[in-house]
Amino acid sequence: MDTSTYLTPKFIQDLKHLHVLFQQATGELVVTDELGIEPDCYIYFYLGRLVYATGGKHRVRRLARSVRQHSQNVNIQNLLDKAHPYAEAWELKLIESTIQEEQITIEQAKAIIQSNIYEVFYRLAEQKQPKCSWKPLESLPFKPIVALSAMQMLDSILAAQQKWQQAGLSHVQNMIQGFSLDLSPYVANPDQLKIMLDADAISSKTYSSLKKILNGTNTLWDLSIIMRCSTIAVMRSLLPFVVDGIVAFREIQDWISPNWILSKETPKIINKGLIACIDDSPQIGMEMRRIIEPLGYEVLAITEPLQSVSTLLERKPDLIFLDLVMPNTNGYELCTFLRKTTTFQDIPIVILTGRDGMIDRVRAKMSGSSDFMSKPPDQSKVLQILRKFLQNVDAE
Repeated sequence: MDTSTYLTPKFIQDLKHLHVLFQQATGELVVTDELGIEPDCYIYFYLGRLVYATGGKHRVRRLARSVRQHSQNVNIQNLLDKAHPYAEAWELKLIESTIQEEQITIEQAKAIIQSNIYEVFYRLAEQKQPKCSWKPLESLPFKPIVALSAMQMLDSILAAQQKWQQAGLSHVQNMIQGFSLDLSPYVANPDQLKIMLDADAISSKTYSSLKKILNGTNTLWDLSIIMRCSTIAVMRSLLPFVVDGIVAFREIQDWISPNWILSKETPKIINKGLIACIDDSPQIGMEMRRIIEPLGYEVLAITEPLQSVSTLLERKPDLIFLDLVMPNTNGYELCTFLRKTTTFQDIPIVILTGRDGMIDRVRAKMSGSSDFMSKPPDQSKVLQILRKFLQNVDAE
């Protein structure tokens, strides 16, 4: 395969940029999918080292799968019954107690945690436009058990995805809508499968195995553990049946322990408004999210300036931060254009730039900007801007 045509997933690009910005940082990276449908993923760093990753829609399944893979003597159901699934990073606290009870060793715990991180990263790398928000922490809510290189983990994800393509599976995403390894394969056409058995196209052993394993309750990740082979091997074995319309895929729910007391009320998320940041550098968008989102605002980071107008018209932000120097255009021209549009005549537009001279400020004012702020973004200055132009800004 010509790997030069392989495009690095956006999540991996963003995390590599973030690694440069916060090499020795301790904090939490919150990653949201582009549609805001899936639960957020949480990635924890301690002094720049990767210590845990969790979240997503199959959080419990993932933990159970990792435990089954690396510690077969642990009863999964008994383990989950002890969990407090609404505490932050509850899986790590559960693993720590299991170590203290001598049910698993430190080495097994490390392997379980690394498997969890790997699956979270793999899933995020499948998403087209995930949004990353950095939250600095003075201390973590748990004691780290592993300390990994984020770059090495990202390289392993890239290698795995390239192996997927080299195995001839790059077209699967086009064949199956919304494909991911979290989907569950099932026998959608049992009559056709029986015809294949009667015609000796498959063996009775294969027929029985497919009926037993493809029951719609296991994901592709699950099947790789059950069948003790890679997800590539699982998918290649299923592909002929998928092409013939015998096997299909569907979403399935995460596991829930019957002993968990579920909350009937969903906590209300206060969204005070939308703030757009138009800058071709993804690092600036991440930094703006880190500063602004804890205040209750959504940050819309736009890195393609020529596509920004249609996005702004669709989302109608309450305030716009606009970079001065960008490919194919500049902040002055874009600001002037926006001010000529009825929708943006009264919306605050703040020019962002690394140049902070008097001429630049005058020109920014002439183009219709509301204010001017130098880069890189400084938290106190950003808060001053927000308080100046928005009504409900409270630093938390």
